[in-house]
Amino acid sequence: MLFRLSPNTPRFEVFRLLNAELLHFLEQAVNTKTFSRALFTQGALGQACWDNAKENDVRATSDLTRDKFKKLFTALNDAGKDTKQQLFVSMRDSQDLQLFFFNPPRNLFDFLNETCRKALKSLCTHLYCSTKDVPNIVRVSGGINITAHFNAYREQAVNGSICKACGMKELAAFRAGIPESDQWRADYDHQLCKSKYPIFAVHPDNLVPLCDVCNQDAKKAKDLFRHKNGTNRLAFYPYNEEAKGLIVIEIENLRDPEPKIKVKWNTQDDALLDKLNTWDEIYEICSRVEGQFRSLEAIIEDEIRPKDSTHLASRISDEARPNPINTLKRKEWAFWFQKLFFTLDQVDISPFVAKWNFVQQQAADGGKYILFG
Repeated sequence: MLFRLSPNTPRFEVFRLLNAELLHFLEQAVNTKTFSRALFTQGALGQACWDNAKENDVRATSDLTRDKFKKLFTALNDAGKDTKQQLFVSMRDSQDLQLFFFNPPRNLFDFLNETCRKALKSLCTHLYCSTKDVPNIVRVSGGINITAHFNAYREQAVNGSICKACGMKELAAFRAGIPESDQWRADYDHQLCKSKYPIFAVHPDNLVPLCDVCNQDAKKAKDLFRHKNGTNRLAFYPYNEEAKGLIVIEIENLRDPEPKIKVKWNTQDDALLDKLNTWDEIYEICSRVEGQFRSLEAIIEDEIRPKDSTHLASRISDEARPNPINTLKRKEWAFWFQKLFFTLDQVDISPFVAKWNFVQQQAADGGKYILFG
């Protein structure tokens, strides 16, 4: 993550309760051979999962929560008690995600056969995609649905409206005159993707709202802890780790017609370098920043709009000043532009200024020629 999550980030109670329900179900299943109501908690949440439908919903039973639980139970029963015990222990002992990120168990589900894997993934995906919205479950969770949770998450005094992973995009547009309950919301990203880590599909610490580019275009189902080639890696834990103090912007070949702007890491610590590289690969940070900054001339023209070289130098110094935290929470690209202008303020930009003056003069002369001949 570019920015760690705020300490007062609200956990979504629906996720917390569904996560606890799943853990309870797996524990009860260890010594039980018959699928029944007794596998679920005794309160309203367990009853809502057992009731198997949304209010006034007449979908086919194959699409409903209880049936997903039953399919997993059947698959685990067929696999045997040892498999049931191991799955329960694996989930129970992995609930502290901060510890999980520090020392990730990378072969968590190797003991499951393919039938159990598919049933587990199907249930956990259903809990996230459908069960979380069941009215009785929202009601027993304090009446806060996922839209209300998102609105609380992006309050300015909490995390703000800018994506914590990249700092480049707004999470979701806010529309004036629209009730909070009808505002758009960002998708929730599973830091541990539910396809590879299904038991965390509704873990409240595993779900973070991200912008559509980070979540849909860049991350998708990438594994935080494995490279594409299968080798191990580490990742930032979003609640207490961040990249923002470990980044510098460098400008290469400032005398060239098109200087190159590069994102670099400002640390020699091997573990931090590993996490930075993971963050970059997961969200394609460097390529997105360097793509946005591909034309220094265009940036100067769009962001500075200098009147002359003296004004240019003054404006660069202004933009180089660190942004207040509230600006970083509400303004797209604020972090990255400040980093760029800080670098420009530290280097000799006279070759660039000379070229810029020449281009401006050519443009002015060309305009006079067109107007007056």
